Amino acid sequence: MAGTAELSGHPLVVLAETVSTNSDALELGRRGAPSGTVVMARSQTGGRGRLGKTWLSPADSGLYFSLLMRPALDPADLPKITLASGVALCRAVARFCHTAPMLKWPNDLLLAGKKCGGILTESEFGKDPHPLVVLGIGLNVSTPPAVFPEELRDQVTSLCQHSREPICRTTLLENILAALDTSMARMEAGDFAAMLAEWRGFDATLGRRLTWVTTGRQAVNGVSLGPDSEGRLHIRDDQGRTHEVLSGDIRLQSA
Repeated sequence: MAGTAELSGHPLVVLAETVSTNSDALELGRRGAPSGTVVMARSQTGGRGRLGKTWLSPADSGLYFSLLMRPALDPADLPKITLASGVALCRAVARFCHTAPMLKWPNDLLLAGKKCGGILTESEFGKDPHPLVVLGIGLNVSTPPAVFPEELRDQVTSLCQHSREPICRTTLLENILAALDTSMARMEAGDFAAMLAEWRGFDATLGRRLTWVTTGRQAVNGVSLGPDSEGRLHIRDDQGRTHEVLSGDIRLQSA
């Protein structure tokens, strides 16, 4: 069953279960739903991450939602939304945990070096002068370690493991939405350079050895130089060549 309400000025659609809140939000956008609409689900059966990965979404233990937007941005600036949203997510989550949140380019939220959340931004262009953009966020709030596949248990974590008190998912969502609203207003005002400077303060990859797996499945080993002024990651490989990363999978190597 679905319910419709409002949260912090955002129309809110609440679902008991769905395949993907991003898919639902995109469909609502195609039907003319207003910018700012939020779709939240207690669980997802087909939650998506970048590069076709699955986002595990067990019932009532995480925060799974998508924000529908029609931002006044040039198409070339749409990829920057993920980085701006990462800043917002870190600032919001920091209020709920004693572990400093960090970001792994371009879209992973880390706590104590383990993945706690992810961002998936998708966009479509239609008759509207502004693109239809859906920003999906998945957060492990109180997900038990046993829920994750055994090979992932030492790589993932939940907010509750880094908080001194129980976390209300509604309050958490309110804080994230407020931070996202601020970030998007700054993006539309042309303030990405300042936001990128903030992102760099949360960068978990700068100076770290990593493996970049390209979309062609080639593996490049090197050191992260951080993102450039457009938000594209630069890596210096073991032969001294610098690569500009637009897509692909980034895997941090053991420290």
